[in-house]
Amino acid sequence: MIKKTLLLILTVLTLQSCNLGTSGTWKNDNIDKDKKEQIKILNDKLFKAIISNDVAGLKALMSDKLLEKGANDLDKLINQVSTSFKSDGYRILDEYNVHNSTTGIGNTLPSGISGDNDYVINYQALNKEMYVSLLLPTGLDNELLITAIYGNYDNQWKINILQFGQYSLFKKTAPDYYKLAKESYDKSYLIDAVNYVGLSKQCLRPANDFFQYQKDKDINGFYDKIMKEVNSKFTFPMTVENVDTKPKVFRIYPEMINEGFFPMVHYLTNINLKDTTALKVENEKVKKEINQIFKGIDKDKKFVFYRAFNEIPNGKKLVEHYGFIDKRTE
Repeated sequence: MIKKTLLLILTVLTLQSCNLGTSGTWKNDNIDKDKKEQIKILNDKLFKAIISNDVAGLKALMSDKLLEKGANDLDKLINQVSTSFKSDGYRILDEYNVHNSTTGIGNTLPSGISGDNDYVINYQALNKEMYVSLLLPTGLDNELLITAIYGNYDNQWKINILQFGQYSLFKKTAPDYYKLAKESYDKSYLIDAVNYVGLSKQCLRPANDFFQYQKDKDINGFYDKIMKEVNSKFTFPMTVENVDTKPKVFRIYPEMINEGFFPMVHYLTNINLKDTTALKVENEKVKKEINQIFKGIDKDKKFVFYRAFNEIPNGKKLVEHYGFIDKRTE
């Protein structure tokens, strides 16, 4: 899984919010079939170049202006992307063909207004005719969005904008996780709400500022609200006072395994990690207290994971831990 959004930041373009000068926009099945076929051939080449780490093949598809701005970082980025996923093909999320009466204007393309996953594409049109392709590699639970925006240069299509970013995690998009976060919050399951909205943020901008969900402000506002609330309610590291060994919880986050995301609790213990018998006794007490302190953390979950440490990791060295799995039967 790509844990952080990969972006090809090629700032040839500046965002504008108006569509003055746009003479026509066609979407998906309404696009001329011959034009769709032209772009499909290019998208096939683009996808093949990405998965095979063919930088030269990718550069051949790019406009001169894009190459001027982005060539230096391209090799490293394509290597990252090509090794991050394995897929035999792709599907089209959406595609748009835009005609402009002039160049240098802002194109704003809304997929819709009221749907949960509706979004807006924003970019500056360098050409009178533009084509937007949003591609999703198939066969992946954690989907990467490939955004390719082409410009027509004297009847030759070239890529002006190319972006890569996390579109979904276990087939759920940013608005999907936002919905789960709100449902958890309404139940007063604050930690679940924080975890879900955190996952939402990971998928929120799959093409940097070129792609924005209609619910973008709602998601960011909700994130700020619950982070403020959780920080005011809990101070980490937090001593679990009702456990005699006084362990300290210092981190809770969603851990990804093949079956999905589940809560992971990190805590500091004074028990030597080699004394597994004592650790297990302590962990049984820790689990009961955690379920009381963080309401809902044990609800509707197949697993809750725990890791005991003798020191808090600082990110500079490997720190040993002992792990426990609380398999839920609910």
